[in-house]
Amino acid sequence: MCSDCHVPKDWSHKMVRKIKASAELWGKLMGTIDTREKFEANRLRLAENEWARMKAVDSRECRNCHSFEGMDTEKQKLRGAKMHKIAQDEKKTCIDCHKGIAHQKPKGMKEDDDE
Repeated sequence: MCSDCHVPKDWSHKMVRKIKASAELWGKLMGTIDTREKFEANRLRLAENEWARMKAVDSRECRNCHSFEGMDTEKQKLRGAKMHKIAQDEKKTCIDCHKGIAHQKPKGMKEDDDE
């Protein structure tokens, strides 16, 4: 469900997100993303906006269900455990590495965006 990843659980952050999301409806209403083709043409820009928003809030919506503290690295594959340790040490947030986790990555991404 979209809200699992795009809407914070706590009430105050949820209300702020809903107000900001109402502005996103503008593109649909004005016809700039009202077809699949128009949406695809704008997909990279929309994704970059969402990635920046998620980075700014330390991937708060991911942390609705996931946290470094809650991860059992003993149950992760070796590469995953290693990368999560590096991410913690470097103060990275979920969206730094998991941009394609729920959606197809947009065409035209810069190589450094393709983690």
